Amino acid sequence: MTTETLTRAVKLTHEIHDAVRRSDWLRAEALASERSPLLMSLKGEQPLHALALIRDIQALDEQINETVRVGLDTLVQENAQARQRIESVSQYHTIGKL
Repeated sequence: MTTETLTRAVKLTHEIHDAVRRSDWLRAEALASERSPLLMSLKGEQPLHALALIRDIQALDEQINETVRVGLDTLVQENAQARQRIESVSQYHTIGKL
């Protein structure tokens, strides 16, 4: 992998991070799809400057994963609350019919 390719992967990782923070999932997915082949082209042995860039990517990926986990937890909680409200309304209407 060339330095330019690795630099591009780092740039895409920053863009993915920004898209995830904005909950722009379609953009994040498109960027991740563009980045994936770049990362797959990594070889085992890397020079020190490349390793530093790879560590940057790994650190950002951890932040991205944490943001996604928090977002998913929030969606699950909101979904459960919405279902509970729907159930409450359904029971209200059922009681009203008696």
